Amino acid sequence: MIQRGRGAIVTMASSAARLPGLGAPAPYMAAKAGVVMLTRQVASEAGPHGVRANCLAPHTVLTEQVQRVAPQEWREQMAATIPLRRLGTPEDVAQAAVFLVSDSAAWLTGVTLDVAGGYVMS
Repeated sequence: MIQRGRGAIVTMASSAARLPGLGAPAPYMAAKAGVVMLTRQVASEAGPHGVRANCLAPHTVLTEQVQRVAPQEWREQMAATIPLRRLGTPEDVAQAAVFLVSDSAAWLTGVTLDVAGGYVMS
């Protein structure tokens, strides 16, 4: 990317990196916060070469695993805490990633995008 003078990197963190007290284990939260800072540092170092680096931080996403292990009642309770009143979908996260690598985000770098239905507002 540096040789080409352009490119886009998208990293994946979590709302656990953005808000304390979500119930995630401390090592997980620390690791995801580290991803956020790594992304900012890469953005700072690679930006002068035309390479952008941004981070996605999803909240609860209704993956196959969540559907399999999380009871419907828990999913409904979780959705009720989110301003858009639903859990995220893999497509929500994918579309955010597509945006970040697109020319529509050509002047964004070092950003953490909370794909969280309004649960995380910064």
